[in-house]
Amino acid sequence: MSILQKLIGLGLRPFAERRARQRTLDEAARDLERAGERIDAHLAGKPDTPSNREAIAHCVGIERWGQSRLRVGLGEPLQMDGHQGYRPDLAAGVDALRASMTETRAATVALARDLAAAGVDPTTTVRHNDLGDLSLAGWLAYLEQHASRELPLRVRA
Repeated sequence: MSILQKLIGLGLRPFAERRARQRTLDEAARDLERAGERIDAHLAGKPDTPSNREAIAHCVGIERWGQSRLRVGLGEPLQMDGHQGYRPDLAAGVDALRASMTETRAATVALARDLAAAGVDPTTTVRHNDLGDLSLAGWLAYLEQHASRELPLRVRA
């Protein structure tokens, strides 16, 4: 892990956990859904450029990877892998990647609701490769803020 990653982790983990303490899993699902709507609106009509493709694919990959960590709360085994294997194909183009982001976010929302319905303790921790142990609620906050922060900054007209 680089020094930059460690510094980012020092800031992101406390932010995610502070946000997590303020919400139930159902509230996190609602907030993820609303953030997804804002993300989709931002991505609408963006040009099909290599940098836009890369930014969207990165966020989809992170979110799908995060889903695998969240499923640990439902009894699936932890896989200490990275997000690269979860990225969609860049060749699909911006419109397909936008649809992929929308579908992926909907799956995260559904997973948050599944965790809530199963009565899973939101403080259960699952390892993040760079940030260390995050609570399940912290993972949801992390995923919400990751795409909400990166896509408006990186996907341009």
